[in-house]
Amino acid sequence: MKRFMLTMLIFLVLIAVQTISIELLELPTWLLIAVTLLPVLPLFWAFIIYRARFRALDEYMQRLTGEAFLWVIGIVCFVTFAYGMLAMKIPMPSVSLAFVLPVVFGGHGLILHLLLMENNVEQ
Repeated sequence: MKRFMLTMLIFLVLIAVQTISIELLELPTWLLIAVTLLPVLPLFWAFIIYRARFRALDEYMQRLTGEAFLWVIGIVCFVTFAYGMLAMKIPMPSVSLAFVLPVVFGGHGLILHLLLMENNVEQ
């Protein structure tokens, strides 16, 4: 958990550095791209930490965690598909793809919590 929290701290610091750099400095395109993508690096580290944590879980928790991801990926896919279909026919506000990752992770946590509550009630 400490390593994961450290990655999130680094992520937030890099977001601040990115925002300040882009707002205050005139950067060449290649450097603008590099600075913009810099916060992605700690997310890779967070993924590696999460993967190790997942592998350390018992089979029951792995099953529930996998099911939670199936649910959230299904929900995100159906919602984005429906939104895209609507956008082809009627004017819709644009949505940034940067919101997909937090929605997937947040939705995963919520759905995992609901699955755990459901399984604890049944037992």
